[in-house]
Amino acid sequence: MKIQLLLAAVLSFAGSASGQAFTGNVYHDSNRNGVKDAGETGIQHISVSDGRNVVKTDAAGNYTLPGHARQKFISVTPANGYNFVNNYYLPIDSGKSTYNFPMYHTGKSAASSHFIRITDTETYMYGNWINEVKNFARNEAADFVVHTGDICYEKGMQFHAQQVNTKTMGLPVYYCIGNHDLVRGPYGEALYESLFGPVFYSFEYGNTHFVVTPMPYGDYKPSYTYDDLYYWLQNDLANTDPAKSVVVFNHDLLTYGTDFSIKNAKGEVLNLSQHNLKAWIYGHWHYNFTHQHGNSGIRSLCAAPAADGGIDNSISNFEMIHVDKEGIQQVTRRYSYVANHISLITPTVKGISYSKGKIQVSANIYQTDELVQTVHYKVYNKKGNLLKSLSLQPSGDWNWNAGIEASTLKPYLKDTCYSTLEATLRSGRVLFRRDTFVMQSPVELKSNSDNWTQVLQNAQRMPVTRQEIFSGLQLLWSANLGTAIWKSAPIVNNGKLYLATIDDENLDKCAIVAMEATTGKVLWRYKTTNSIKHSLSLSGNYLLGTDAEGITYALDAATGKLLWQHNGPMKGLPPYNCGGVVYEDLYITGTGNFLQALDIKTGNPRWTNTSWNGGEATPTAMTIWNNLLITSSNWNHLFAHDLQTGQLRWKRSDGGIRFRSGTPAVYNNKLLVQGINMLHILNEEGKTIDSIKVGGELKTMTAPAVWKNQVLLATAADGIQTYELSTAGWLWSFKPAQSLSFTAPYSLPPAATVESTPIIIGDRAVVAAADGWLYVLDLAAKGKMVAKFEVGAPVYADMALVGEVLYVADFSGNINAFRLVK
Repeated sequence: MKIQLLLAAVLSFAGSASGQAFTGNVYHDSNRNGVKDAGETGIQHISVSDGRNVVKTDAAGNYTLPGHARQKFISVTPANGYNFVNNYYLPIDSGKSTYNFPMYHTGKSAASSHFIRITDTETYMYGNWINEVKNFARNEAADFVVHTGDICYEKGMQFHAQQVNTKTMGLPVYYCIGNHDLVRGPYGEALYESLFGPVFYSFEYGNTHFVVTPMPYGDYKPSYTYDDLYYWLQNDLANTDPAKSVVVFNHDLLTYGTDFSIKNAKGEVLNLSQHNLKAWIYGHWHYNFTHQHGNSGIRSLCAAPAADGGIDNSISNFEMIHVDKEGIQQVTRRYSYVANHISLITPTVKGISYSKGKIQVSANIYQTDELVQTVHYKVYNKKGNLLKSLSLQPSGDWNWNAGIEASTLKPYLKDTCYSTLEATLRSGRVLFRRDTFVMQSPVELKSNSDNWTQVLQNAQRMPVTRQEIFSGLQLLWSANLGTAIWKSAPIVNNGKLYLATIDDENLDKCAIVAMEATTGKVLWRYKTTNSIKHSLSLSGNYLLGTDAEGITYALDAATGKLLWQHNGPMKGLPPYNCGGVVYEDLYITGTGNFLQALDIKTGNPRWTNTSWNGGEATPTAMTIWNNLLITSSNWNHLFAHDLQTGQLRWKRSDGGIRFRSGTPAVYNNKLLVQGINMLHILNEEGKTIDSIKVGGELKTMTAPAVWKNQVLLATAADGIQTYELSTAGWLWSFKPAQSLSFTAPYSLPPAATVESTPIIIGDRAVVAAADGWLYVLDLAAKGKMVAKFEVGAPVYADMALVGEVLYVADFSGNINAFRLVK
């Protein structure tokens, strides 16, 4: 009934021919009862708007607005340390001309502010992400929560209005309208307005003026126009202190370039850069991505949903964003659904990592709704005597580590030792675990002539098959790079290991890194403009990779010196997430109109695709098949191009092939291609010659792995599903535990996801899962698990095998080297 009344009130003025003047008072409601009691004074200099006009309250807190023909709401701009008591807006009632706003002072006077951003939750089901946002906001004393749109559809909006609001969350909650929030009704935004109020408005915290603006289009046509936004925003900014920075929330990005301007029907331009715009925070794309807009000083920030995995397999999350007069200062991303997670990587019974004469103590610890404050490690001998106590230091979002002088534990060589690990969270709650290990000397790892120079090893993208028989994994070394590794598989050559790190929040730690393959020692780092999401390639001494902005780097593999840089023709979203490929003297990289074959020695384009564009970002790697380049565009097509000329030979989108998360593999001169619920087997003309219906969704960043006549398929929710290629019959499955957090598009608890392609070694398969474990499966015994190792963080990158050493990079930023134990 309340929604119906609000909708009626809004509609009563939506089509009015002329405006009505309004008056009212904004006052300090000291007891927060919503009534102006004796002694409660008005608040001066608060902006009040009727949706077009904006005025300031006088010394007594009074205001007068002229009204206008399209008026629907009276709203205030909370500012100067004040928050609203009931709401920041009131629907206009045809029988009422006075609107009062009770407010209270927060007691905060800091110049900066910090808040929680969620986006594209698209659900009407309660999930633990809501509790996590609420708890984290409380623990970090956030100023507000903002949802940047796609709430989504009628049921989703009604659910959020009831469950994710200022009262239930315990702090102010603001909403933006997204394209899926424009629904059937008298006009597209009618339901949204009845639940969440005006589609454009502003508020202030610290020295920042926050502006919410609407999505210009959607599933149903809105009644608002660019003129409505233009004139209101012009008046809003005219009443804003020019010393304050401006941060805009919208469901989409206004421009990938530097011109943040809004025009009206007369062609008049409102240039937001001239009003101290510092940031544009948006959703819509379901990606984790940030971009510095040239030299404008404006930074944009996108995020995947908190409720489930992103369209490009970005990890589910919400953000805490710190801003001040200079704009965004720090972004802290919180990965959804991780609870009470504490794991010890080294030292354990599975191995001890040494570095520079010290035993490495390394732990991955995470709690979504609380920051870890301190971590303490203690080690005891078998008699229970304390041998060493030390504090671990943070390294990235998950990892904590420190070193123990090897001489401290040398007297206990071959003895069993015991350890405790205690992590104290922001609330004071403690996570605890015990472990044992057998003290051992460092294991010397010698370099060998084997290499791994391309993701999934060879140009045809068929996962490697070796003949060794082994029963387990022994940790040789573990090193943390201080930031996350997403889909960058280790590349190993001449005793060096190369990969790329990501920083989709602050752009400080995205880099190409070289390490000693035998020890994990960092040899050099090269800072990239943006994150290189996928794997590097190596050709001779040229180390190659392309970042999310389409910038390609060629580095000297020995020194890390830049040999050339190609900025590419990428001019907009989506960001680039693919893995490129080396073919003869070409490095092929990019997507759509910036899919190019670059000369490896010069970076000059040999050919550029002109046949197709568009689609969403895809985390696939490119595949070479005879004279064809196989590449993908998510929500679009699988494409086959001539390697020499770039000419498009064929494309496919049917049978779920348009959903491009997985990398095709070549087997027996046939192409194995994942559809959403189908494995397609194609000939060189792109025709389906066979298919296998799969019991699970093939939305993972993996390639099919073949053992004998069996194909192992990694799924979004059901682990590994195995089928016989000759009969298409199901054979067996292996399901790990629930993922720590969620990446596969729209996946959520209790999905058991595998995002790293299994490596087949003889009759064994190594499966790296999103639950933070490595599993060794016996393929001759229908996938029976014979060993496992806890790495303590999701593994998304494909693994590398060099001789008898398996290299695994995980999302915590750890690179782990394992010996195959026979």
